[in-house]
Amino acid sequence: MVASTLLEGAENAPTVEDHPGHDNAPDADMHPWAREMYRRGFSFNGGERTKVFLGSGTGLVDVSDVSNADSPLDGRALIATDFDDDGDADLFVHNIQRERHHLFRNEVNPKGVGFVSLSLFGKVNEPIGATVYVTPKGTGKPTAQVLSRGAGYASSQPNSLLFGLGDAKEAQISVRWPYGGVEDFGTVPSGARVRLHQGLGKAVPRERRRTATLADPLPPGLKLALGAKVPTLLFEGKDGGRHRLDPEFITREGPVTVELWASYCRPCIDKLPKLAKRHADGERIIALSVDVPSERPRAEKILMNAKVEFPNYFLVLDDDVNETGFDTMIDLMRLPIPTELILYPGGILGGVRTGRRNSLQSLQGTHSEDAGGH
Repeated sequence: MVASTLLEGAENAPTVEDHPGHDNAPDADMHPWAREMYRRGFSFNGGERTKVFLGSGTGLVDVSDVSNADSPLDGRALIATDFDDDGDADLFVHNIQRERHHLFRNEVNPKGVGFVSLSLFGKVNEPIGATVYVTPKGTGKPTAQVLSRGAGYASSQPNSLLFGLGDAKEAQISVRWPYGGVEDFGTVPSGARVRLHQGLGKAVPRERRRTATLADPLPPGLKLALGAKVPTLLFEGKDGGRHRLDPEFITREGPVTVELWASYCRPCIDKLPKLAKRHADGERIIALSVDVPSERPRAEKILMNAKVEFPNYFLVLDDDVNETGFDTMIDLMRLPIPTELILYPGGILGGVRTGRRNSLQSLQGTHSEDAGGH
Protein backbone atom coordinates (compact mmCIF):
# COMPACT_ATOMS: atom_id res chain seq x y z
CA MET A 1 0.00 0.00 0.00
CA VAL A 2 1.21 3.49 -0.82
CA ALA A 3 -0.53 6.34 0.93
CA SER A 4 -0.21 10.05 1.27
CA THR A 5 -0.71 12.13 4.37
CA LEU A 6 -2.85 15.24 4.32
CA LEU A 7 -1.26 16.87 7.35
CA GLU A 8 2.14 18.39 7.97
CA GLY A 9 4.88 16.69 9.96
CA ALA A 10 5.48 16.63 13.67
CA GLU A 11 8.11 19.34 13.48
CA ASN A 12 5.34 21.96 13.34
CA ALA A 13 3.36 20.58 16.27
CA PRO A 14 2.58 23.06 19.08
CA THR A 15 4.53 22.86 22.30
CA VAL A 16 2.96 22.27 25.67
CA GLU A 17 2.88 26.02 26.26
CA ASP A 18 0.78 26.45 23.08
CA HIS A 19 -1.78 23.83 24.08
CA PRO A 20 -4.69 25.27 26.11
CA GLY A 21 -5.07 23.65 29.50
CA HIS A 22 -1.75 21.87 29.42
CA ASP A 23 -0.10 24.35 31.78
CA ASN A 24 -2.43 23.37 34.63
CA ALA A 25 -3.57 20.20 36.39
CA PRO A 26 -3.56 17.34 35.80
CA ASP A 27 -0.44 17.79 33.67
CA ALA A 28 1.07 19.97 36.34
CA ASP A 29 1.26 16.84 38.49
CA MET A 30 3.08 14.81 35.84
CA HIS A 31 6.50 13.42 36.63
CA PRO A 32 9.08 16.09 35.63
CA TRP A 33 10.74 13.67 33.20
CA ALA A 34 7.43 12.93 31.46
CA ARG A 35 6.48 16.61 31.32
CA GLU A 36 9.83 17.58 29.81
CA MET A 37 9.49 14.78 27.28
CA TYR A 38 6.07 16.11 26.30
CA ARG A 39 7.29 19.72 26.15
CA ARG A 40 10.01 18.78 23.67
CA GLY A 41 7.52 16.98 21.46
CA PHE A 42 8.94 13.51 22.08
CA SER A 43 6.80 10.40 22.14
CA PHE A 44 6.37 7.58 24.63
CA ASN A 45 6.67 5.07 21.78
CA GLY A 46 10.43 5.50 21.76
CA GLY A 47 10.53 6.93 18.25
CA GLU A 48 9.21 3.75 16.62
CA ARG A 49 7.82 4.85 13.27
CA THR A 50 4.57 3.79 11.62
CA LYS A 51 4.83 0.51 9.71
CA VAL A 52 2.97 -0.34 6.51
CA PHE A 53 3.08 -3.82 4.97
CA LEU A 54 2.09 -4.94 1.48
CA GLY A 55 0.69 -8.42 0.94
CA SER A 56 2.63 -10.23 -1.77
CA GLY A 57 0.42 -13.32 -1.91
CA THR A 58 2.96 -15.42 -0.06
CA GLY A 59 3.89 -13.03 2.74
CA LEU A 60 4.20 -9.41 3.80
CA VAL A 61 6.65 -6.83 2.46
CA ASP A 62 7.64 -3.83 4.57
CA VAL A 63 6.94 -0.73 2.44
CA SER A 64 6.99 1.76 5.31
CA ASP A 65 9.76 3.94 3.90
CA VAL A 66 8.15 4.39 0.48
CA SER A 67 4.52 4.66 1.59
CA ASN A 68 4.58 8.25 2.90
CA ALA A 69 2.78 6.85 5.95
CA ASP A 70 6.09 6.62 7.82
CA SER A 71 5.14 8.99 10.64
CA PRO A 72 7.18 9.57 13.82
CA LEU A 73 4.02 10.39 15.81
CA ASP A 74 2.65 8.02 18.45
CA GLY A 75 -0.37 6.34 16.86
CA ARG A 76 -3.09 5.11 19.19
CA ALA A 77 -6.12 4.36 17.00
CA LEU A 78 -6.69 3.33 13.39
CA ILE A 79 -9.67 3.19 11.05
CA ALA A 80 -9.18 1.40 7.73
CA THR A 81 -11.98 2.15 5.28
CA ASP A 82 -12.63 3.60 1.85
CA PHE A 83 -12.95 7.29 2.73
CA ASP A 84 -13.04 8.53 -0.88
CA ASP A 85 -15.12 5.57 -2.14
CA ASP A 86 -12.68 4.66 -4.92
CA GLY A 87 -12.40 0.95 -4.16
CA ASP A 88 -9.37 0.78 -1.89
CA ALA A 89 -8.86 1.17 1.85
CA ASP A 90 -7.54 4.44 3.25
CA LEU A 91 -6.23 4.91 6.78
CA PHE A 92 -7.26 7.40 9.45
CA VAL A 93 -4.80 7.49 12.35
CA HIS A 94 -5.28 9.17 15.72
CA ASN A 95 -2.00 10.10 17.41
CA ILE A 96 -1.81 10.61 21.16
CA GLN A 97 1.06 13.05 20.71
CA ARG A 98 -0.42 16.55 20.47
CA GLU A 99 -3.82 15.06 19.60
CA ARG A 100 -2.83 15.12 15.92
CA HIS A 101 -4.65 13.13 13.25
CA HIS A 102 -3.55 11.87 9.85
CA LEU A 103 -5.57 10.70 6.88
CA PHE A 104 -3.49 8.53 4.56
CA ARG A 105 -5.06 8.19 1.11
CA ASN A 106 -4.40 4.99 -0.79
CA GLU A 107 -3.47 5.73 -4.41
CA VAL A 108 -1.78 2.49 -5.44
CA ASN A 109 -4.76 0.44 -6.65
CA PRO A 110 -4.07 -0.15 -10.37
CA LYS A 111 -6.76 0.30 -12.99
CA GLY A 112 -8.63 -2.86 -13.83
CA VAL A 113 -8.27 -4.44 -10.37
CA GLY A 114 -11.78 -5.14 -9.14
CA PHE A 115 -13.54 -4.74 -5.81
CA VAL A 116 -16.96 -4.81 -4.16
CA SER A 117 -18.05 -2.52 -1.32
CA LEU A 118 -20.74 -3.95 1.00
CA SER A 119 -22.82 -2.28 3.74
CA LEU A 120 -24.75 -4.52 6.17
CA PHE A 121 -28.18 -3.91 7.75
CA GLY A 122 -29.90 -6.29 10.18
CA LYS A 123 -33.66 -6.67 10.62
CA VAL A 124 -33.64 -4.87 13.95
CA ASN A 125 -30.15 -4.05 15.16
CA GLU A 126 -26.80 -3.54 13.53
CA PRO A 127 -25.59 -7.04 12.57
CA ILE A 128 -22.32 -7.00 14.52
CA GLY A 129 -20.70 -10.41 14.21
CA ALA A 130 -22.06 -11.11 10.73
CA THR A 131 -19.63 -12.95 8.46
CA VAL A 132 -19.61 -12.01 4.78
CA TYR A 133 -18.32 -14.47 2.18
CA VAL A 134 -17.27 -13.20 -1.26
CA THR A 135 -16.24 -15.64 -3.99
CA PRO A 136 -14.68 -14.03 -7.11
CA LYS A 137 -15.90 -15.70 -10.29
CA GLY A 138 -13.54 -18.37 -11.58
CA THR A 139 -11.67 -18.87 -8.33
CA GLY A 140 -14.05 -21.07 -6.32
CA LYS A 141 -12.29 -19.78 -3.22
CA PRO A 142 -14.30 -17.49 -0.93
CA THR A 143 -12.76 -14.83 1.26
CA ALA A 144 -14.46 -13.77 4.47
CA GLN A 145 -14.68 -10.75 6.74
CA VAL A 146 -16.52 -10.22 10.00
CA LEU A 147 -18.38 -7.01 10.82
CA SER A 148 -16.78 -6.39 14.19
CA ARG A 149 -16.98 -2.61 14.64
CA GLY A 150 -14.25 -2.89 17.26
CA ALA A 151 -10.98 -3.24 15.36
CA GLY A 152 -8.05 -2.81 17.70
CA TYR A 153 -7.00 -0.63 20.60
CA ALA A 154 -9.21 2.51 20.82
CA SER A 155 -10.28 1.85 17.22
CA SER A 156 -13.51 1.25 15.37
CA GLN A 157 -14.74 -0.07 12.05
CA PRO A 158 -17.51 1.32 9.81
CA ASN A 159 -20.46 -0.87 8.87
CA SER A 160 -19.06 -1.37 5.38
CA LEU A 161 -16.66 -4.05 4.17
CA LEU A 162 -14.35 -3.84 1.17
CA PHE A 163 -13.28 -6.93 -0.82
CA GLY A 164 -10.68 -7.02 -3.58
CA LEU A 165 -11.55 -9.17 -6.62
CA GLY A 166 -8.35 -9.00 -8.65
CA ASP A 167 -9.16 -9.60 -12.33
CA ALA A 168 -12.57 -11.20 -11.64
CA LYS A 169 -15.51 -9.47 -13.32
CA GLU A 170 -18.10 -10.50 -10.73
CA ALA A 171 -18.45 -12.23 -7.39
CA GLN A 172 -20.91 -14.37 -5.44
CA ILE A 173 -21.95 -12.98 -2.03
CA SER A 174 -23.44 -14.67 1.02
CA VAL A 175 -23.80 -13.65 4.68
CA ARG A 176 -23.93 -15.67 7.88
CA TRP A 177 -26.06 -13.46 10.13
CA PRO A 178 -25.63 -13.36 13.92
CA TYR A 179 -28.07 -15.81 15.55
CA GLY A 180 -29.31 -16.79 12.11
CA GLY A 181 -28.56 -18.83 9.05
CA VAL A 182 -26.63 -18.18 5.85
CA GLU A 183 -28.31 -15.95 3.26
CA ASP A 184 -27.36 -15.91 -0.42
CA PHE A 185 -27.31 -12.48 -2.11
CA GLY A 186 -26.47 -13.66 -5.60
CA THR A 187 -23.83 -12.29 -7.96
CA VAL A 188 -22.71 -8.67 -8.20
CA PRO A 189 -20.38 -7.12 -10.80
CA SER A 190 -16.88 -5.88 -10.06
CA GLY A 191 -16.91 -2.27 -8.89
CA ALA A 192 -20.34 -2.64 -7.29
CA ARG A 193 -21.27 -0.73 -4.16
CA VAL A 194 -24.25 -2.48 -2.55
CA ARG A 195 -26.36 -2.72 0.61
CA LEU A 196 -27.14 -6.12 2.10
CA HIS A 197 -30.42 -6.12 4.10
CA GLN A 198 -31.11 -9.21 6.18
CA GLY A 199 -33.99 -11.22 4.74
CA LEU A 200 -34.12 -9.39 1.41
CA GLY A 201 -32.10 -12.00 -0.50
CA LYS A 202 -30.68 -9.59 -3.06
CA ALA A 203 -28.07 -6.86 -3.09
CA VAL A 204 -29.34 -3.26 -3.36
CA PRO A 205 -27.02 -1.03 -5.45
CA ARG A 206 -25.99 2.37 -4.15
CA GLU A 207 -24.44 5.30 -5.96
CA ARG A 208 -20.81 6.19 -5.42
CA ARG A 209 -20.51 8.78 -2.69
CA ARG A 210 -19.64 12.28 -3.81
CA THR A 211 -16.63 13.05 -1.66
CA ALA A 212 -14.56 16.17 -1.38
CA THR A 213 -11.28 16.24 -3.27
CA LEU A 214 -8.51 15.16 -0.93
CA ALA A 215 -5.63 17.45 -1.72
CA ASP A 216 -2.02 16.32 -1.67
CA PRO A 217 0.30 18.17 0.69
CA LEU A 218 3.18 20.12 -0.77
CA PRO A 219 6.29 17.93 -0.66
CA PRO A 220 8.63 18.06 2.32
CA GLY A 221 11.73 20.08 1.56
CA LEU A 222 9.89 22.70 -0.48
CA LYS A 223 10.32 25.99 1.40
CA LEU A 224 8.15 28.16 -0.85
CA ALA A 225 4.37 28.25 -0.77
CA LEU A 226 2.23 28.32 -3.89
CA GLY A 227 1.95 31.92 -5.05
CA ALA A 228 5.39 32.91 -3.74
CA LYS A 229 7.95 34.51 -6.04
CA VAL A 230 10.83 32.20 -7.00
CA PRO A 231 14.29 33.68 -6.38
CA THR A 232 16.95 34.09 -9.05
CA LEU A 233 18.74 30.74 -9.35
CA LEU A 234 22.37 29.87 -10.05
CA PHE A 235 23.04 26.94 -12.42
CA GLU A 236 26.02 25.19 -13.96
CA GLY A 237 25.98 24.14 -17.58
CA LYS A 238 27.55 20.97 -18.94
CA ASP A 239 30.55 23.09 -19.91
CA GLY A 240 31.04 24.04 -16.25
CA GLY A 241 30.00 27.65 -16.81
CA ARG A 242 27.77 29.44 -14.32
CA HIS A 243 24.37 30.79 -15.38
CA ARG A 244 21.86 32.89 -13.46
CA LEU A 245 18.24 32.23 -14.21
CA ASP A 246 15.72 34.97 -13.57
CA PRO A 247 12.29 33.29 -13.15
CA GLU A 248 10.47 36.51 -14.00
CA PHE A 249 12.42 36.85 -17.26
CA ILE A 250 12.02 33.26 -18.48
CA THR A 251 8.25 33.26 -17.81
CA ARG A 252 7.56 36.46 -19.75
CA GLU A 253 6.10 34.37 -22.62
CA GLY A 254 4.22 31.89 -20.41
CA PRO A 255 4.67 29.17 -17.76
CA VAL A 256 7.90 27.18 -17.51
CA THR A 257 8.32 23.75 -15.91
CA VAL A 258 11.53 23.14 -13.93
CA GLU A 259 12.15 19.40 -13.55
CA LEU A 260 14.31 18.37 -10.58
CA TRP A 261 15.84 14.94 -11.24
CA ALA A 262 18.95 12.79 -10.75
CA SER A 263 20.75 10.04 -12.66
CA TYR A 264 20.43 7.66 -9.67
CA CYS A 265 16.63 8.06 -9.60
CA ARG A 266 14.91 5.38 -11.70
CA PRO A 267 11.48 7.12 -11.78
CA CYS A 268 13.29 10.27 -12.96
CA ILE A 269 14.95 8.40 -15.83
CA ASP A 270 11.72 6.66 -16.82
CA LYS A 271 10.00 10.04 -16.96
CA LEU A 272 12.50 11.79 -19.28
CA PRO A 273 11.05 10.46 -22.59
CA LYS A 274 7.62 11.67 -21.51
CA LEU A 275 9.05 15.08 -20.69
CA ALA A 276 10.70 15.14 -24.13
CA LYS A 277 7.31 14.47 -25.73
CA ARG A 278 5.67 17.20 -23.66
CA HIS A 279 8.41 19.58 -24.79
CA ALA A 280 7.87 18.57 -28.42
CA ASP A 281 4.16 19.30 -27.96
CA GLY A 282 4.95 22.85 -26.92
CA GLU A 283 5.53 22.80 -23.15
CA ARG A 284 8.51 24.90 -22.03
CA ILE A 285 10.71 22.70 -19.81
CA ILE A 286 14.07 23.10 -18.08
CA ALA A 287 15.77 20.05 -16.52
CA LEU A 288 17.78 20.61 -13.36
CA SER A 289 19.96 17.73 -12.18
CA VAL A 290 20.90 17.41 -8.50
CA ASP A 291 23.76 15.02 -9.30
CA VAL A 292 27.17 15.64 -7.76
CA PRO A 293 29.92 16.63 -10.26
CA SER A 294 31.34 13.08 -10.51
CA GLU A 295 27.96 11.79 -11.73
CA ARG A 296 27.34 14.51 -14.30
CA PRO A 297 28.76 12.61 -17.32
CA ARG A 298 26.34 9.78 -16.56
CA ALA A 299 23.47 12.25 -16.30
CA GLU A 300 24.41 13.79 -19.66
CA LYS A 301 24.44 10.35 -21.29
CA ILE A 302 20.99 9.59 -19.87
CA LEU A 303 19.65 12.87 -21.27
CA MET A 304 21.12 12.09 -24.67
CA ASN A 305 19.61 8.58 -24.71
CA ALA A 306 16.22 10.05 -23.81
CA LYS A 307 16.58 12.47 -26.77
CA VAL A 308 16.12 15.46 -24.50
CA GLU A 309 16.31 18.73 -26.43
CA PHE A 310 15.10 21.14 -23.76
CA PRO A 311 17.69 23.06 -21.69
CA ASN A 312 19.34 21.11 -18.90
CA TYR A 313 21.57 22.30 -16.09
CA PHE A 314 23.11 21.19 -12.79
CA LEU A 315 22.84 22.57 -9.30
CA VAL A 316 25.78 24.54 -7.95
CA LEU A 317 26.94 22.52 -4.96
CA ASP A 318 30.17 24.34 -4.02
CA ASP A 319 30.47 25.08 -0.33
CA ASP A 320 32.06 28.48 -1.06
CA VAL A 321 28.97 29.69 -2.94
CA ASN A 322 26.86 31.43 -0.31
CA GLU A 323 23.80 32.18 -2.36
CA THR A 324 22.45 30.05 -5.19
CA GLY A 325 18.78 30.85 -4.73
CA PHE A 326 17.97 27.24 -3.90
CA ASP A 327 18.81 27.76 -0.24
CA THR A 328 15.62 29.75 0.18
CA MET A 329 13.50 27.53 -2.08
CA ILE A 330 14.29 23.84 -1.46
CA ASP A 331 15.97 21.50 1.01
CA LEU A 332 17.63 18.83 -1.13
CA MET A 333 17.97 16.48 1.83
CA ARG A 334 14.19 16.27 2.18
CA LEU A 335 12.74 17.04 -1.24
CA PRO A 336 11.59 13.90 -3.10
CA ILE A 337 12.47 13.55 -6.74
CA PRO A 338 11.34 13.73 -9.43
CA THR A 339 9.61 17.03 -8.65
CA GLU A 340 8.23 19.53 -11.15
CA LEU A 341 8.03 23.21 -10.23
CA ILE A 342 5.67 25.09 -12.53
CA LEU A 343 6.65 28.76 -12.74
CA TYR A 344 3.90 31.19 -13.72
CA PRO A 345 4.46 34.58 -15.39
CA GLY A 346 6.11 37.00 -13.01
CA GLY A 347 8.30 34.17 -11.62
CA ILE A 348 5.52 32.89 -9.34
CA LEU A 349 5.48 29.29 -8.08
CA GLY A 350 2.16 28.25 -9.55
CA GLY A 351 2.23 24.46 -9.27
CA VAL A 352 4.09 21.42 -7.93
CA ARG A 353 3.98 17.83 -9.14
CA THR A 354 5.95 15.23 -7.21
CA GLY A 355 6.84 11.59 -7.74
CA ARG A 356 5.14 9.14 -10.07
CA ARG A 357 1.55 10.35 -9.59
CA ASN A 358 -0.28 12.65 -11.99
CA SER A 359 -1.69 14.80 -9.20
CA LEU A 360 -0.77 18.45 -9.54
CA GLN A 361 -0.94 20.94 -6.68
CA SER A 362 -1.54 24.35 -8.22
CA LEU A 363 -2.99 27.76 -7.49
CA GLN A 364 -6.13 26.58 -9.29
CA GLY A 365 -6.50 23.57 -7.00
CA THR A 366 -5.59 19.89 -7.05
CA HIS A 367 -6.26 17.83 -10.16
CA SER A 368 -4.82 15.00 -12.21
CA GLU A 369 -3.29 15.16 -15.66
CA ASP A 370 -2.36 12.28 -17.91
CA ALA A 371 0.39 14.42 -19.38
CA GLY A 372 2.33 14.16 -16.15
CA GLY A 373 3.27 10.57 -16.85
CA HIS A 374 4.29 9.81 -13.25
